[in-house]
Amino acid sequence: MKRVAFGFLWFLVLWIGASAIGGGIAGSLAQATRPPPSATPQTVSEGFAQGYQTGHAAGQEFGRRYGALILIGALVISVVGSVFGVLPGTKRKAHSEGAPVE
Repeated sequence: MKRVAFGFLWFLVLWIGASAIGGGIAGSLAQATRPPPSATPQTVSEGFAQGYQTGHAAGQEFGRRYGALILIGALVISVVGSVFGVLPGTKRKAHSEGAPVE
């Protein structure tokens, strides 16, 4: 039961982590390649709002385009990693020979 719980935890970590990192990179690239605004922002809040809108749109596009792939990839990695015990917390306990099993 512990292996299943850790497998599910790894699925969440991989899915959310990959989505956040991918969306962040997409937003950063969109901001870097965006043409300069026609009007220079007058306040920090205006500049932040312009950058946020650009990054938010790019992050949503990334999620729409690659979200299913990230979901399936995280599911496959967590299931396979849990079954074979390669992910931390999913390794089988080793029993020594001759030791009573309780």
